[in-house]
Amino acid sequence: MSEDNNTTTNNNSEQCSVFSEQDKELAAKAKQEYEGGQHDVCLKTLQKILESCPDDPKVLFNIALSEYAMSSFQKTDIFKTQLNKIAEKLHCSLDNVTTLEEPDQCTLFYNTAVLLYHMRQYQSALLIVEKLFRFIGQIGKYYYLNKQKHFFLVQILDETLSWKICLLLCELDLCTFQPENALATVIHLEKLFSERSSSPSNGLSHSPNMLNDNLEILKSKISLYKIRCLLMLKSLRTCKKELKQLQNTNISSTSLTYARANFEYFKENHIRALKILTNNQQTNSSLISVQTNSSHCFYNNLSCIHFHLHKSAFALFYMRRALTENNRLLIEQLNSNDKQLIIHNINRKYEILYNLGIQLLFKHQPLPAFECLIDVIHIYSNNIRLWLRLAECCIMIYRSSNEDIFKLEEKLKCVLQSIGSGFHHKLILGNCNTSTSSKKSTITNGNENCSMEFALFCLKNALTSLPIITEADLQKEETKLYPAPPGNPMRIGDMIGLKCSILTAAAYVSLCLNDFVSAKNYATTLLEEPRASSGHKYLARLYLSESLLAMNKIELALNQLDTEIIKNENDLSFKMPITTIDKEEKPDTPEATPSIPKADLVTWLPRDARVGQAIVYYNIAAIYAITNDVEKAFKHFNLFVNLFGKTQPAHSFQLKFYLDLLDGRY
Repeated sequence: MSEDNNTTTNNNSEQCSVFSEQDKELAAKAKQEYEGGQHDVCLKTLQKILESCPDDPKVLFNIALSEYAMSSFQKTDIFKTQLNKIAEKLHCSLDNVTTLEEPDQCTLFYNTAVLLYHMRQYQSALLIVEKLFRFIGQIGKYYYLNKQKHFFLVQILDETLSWKICLLLCELDLCTFQPENALATVIHLEKLFSERSSSPSNGLSHSPNMLNDNLEILKSKISLYKIRCLLMLKSLRTCKKELKQLQNTNISSTSLTYARANFEYFKENHIRALKILTNNQQTNSSLISVQTNSSHCFYNNLSCIHFHLHKSAFALFYMRRALTENNRLLIEQLNSNDKQLIIHNINRKYEILYNLGIQLLFKHQPLPAFECLIDVIHIYSNNIRLWLRLAECCIMIYRSSNEDIFKLEEKLKCVLQSIGSGFHHKLILGNCNTSTSSKKSTITNGNENCSMEFALFCLKNALTSLPIITEADLQKEETKLYPAPPGNPMRIGDMIGLKCSILTAAAYVSLCLNDFVSAKNYATTLLEEPRASSGHKYLARLYLSESLLAMNKIELALNQLDTEIIKNENDLSFKMPITTIDKEEKPDTPEATPSIPKADLVTWLPRDARVGQAIVYYNIAAIYAITNDVEKAFKHFNLFVNLFGKTQPAHSFQLKFYLDLLDGRY
């Protein structure tokens, strides 16, 4: 950051009319000393310039910058104070971007934006950089109207600074999950780069600056930003072309390696992504910094890949290692006398906790998952999917699976005791459905209550945060994006699927809390969603029927249960009808990831049409049993038994006992 700004300011200083030829020579010397890392020598040279130009804002800025560099960019507060003093001399306020009116003020505002970026105050930095971008755009009109006046642009605002403003704008747009805006800036940069490369043929030349010596590096940076935008937009086909073009330039960097691995990760070629990461770690000597300042990111990436390879133990190990590395880096910085600026950008605690919580939830460890995610929700309170995950933790703690109801111990609970013998033999029936009724709330993390009541609270928050999707939005379903930090933005299809999942969970939780009116409303809303998957609609009908039955609306409850809606496995699919990722045929190579079914959050959903129909028949039999229609109840119960198979849940035995009693079979 600082080296570039020093270059910018020194260029401006050379063009200032108040400087003598000797001052200009000293300024050029100071620039070389700064770029060579001789910050103490550079500071002495700048002090000589200050003697002939006292209180010159540009010289004062370069002095402040050199002192900041001498502190290894640790004394940030002192540097900010010096920037504010210089801003007063230029009649502007760095806290108010509207005071930016003159080209000489751009360097100060740019450096302020960079400080905010490193402190992860992205929105504040974005406000400044957007104003700077508009400002240089107004100046640049001279260049677009008449290329012969390009020198006027360079004189008013250094060309290097203009490019840096554009690059920082791309970075901030990506940090705030606005890939569309970032891509528009990248296209603008590509156009400028093309015009700049072709300008010598028109007889134009550029003032000396760092761009002349680093055009290939600048081009690779623009390409990397474009790749990051395309990855966030999931435009994989276009991204593949950009990656090939960049690889053909023989430019190798850690950023390119991570981009390639990220591309394969999105393509679900997880083994190939793993090879790219690990091979680069072993062969690239430039990754010494990864072992120090970015090791937590490396382990986080390894964990995500192993998680999708269904290697949960490795995934959790690497994610916990990432959290340990993150804490180590923070402790090292906190124990130092001065805090480096980079410490703010290093800390990825909450992103790692988010990933760890999701992995623990899918590993059926809901309580530690809840403890991770409840910390994250304070930072990303607008993340709708995070609220759903918290609710799912509570639901899984309430009832982790339905495996118990198939065990012999649960089936034996249907009969508490046998009394008498022969004609006087009696059975005392019990209740095999007590596994959830006696559950108590689990208190974690202070006042947070990991209960079904808290689950409903989370789901209501999620529903409140859902955006309103209009018909106009549906027309651009492949381009419309919704932010979902710390993850990538969501498309319309993802958002509709998320809405359906929230409504399904809300209906289930309401039934568990005996709030049948709310359960009915949630299930009805889900059925009215035209793009809901067949699996969501199946569950909605079951929950709606149960809520109507509890409200003594038997006929309406029966109307919701129709076995004809389930004819094949597709009728139980939770796949959304909207394509949410750029489709592309995958190469049939040995390195491609083997076909592995994706892990579901729970394993007790109906997986085939036969079981789905059997559950509907069971519910119909239970309703007819309540209405004392024994004949129809037995008919549907027998259909349930034939479809479900030999291994039946415990409550089916309880229903059989009840039907026998109704039929007079004592």
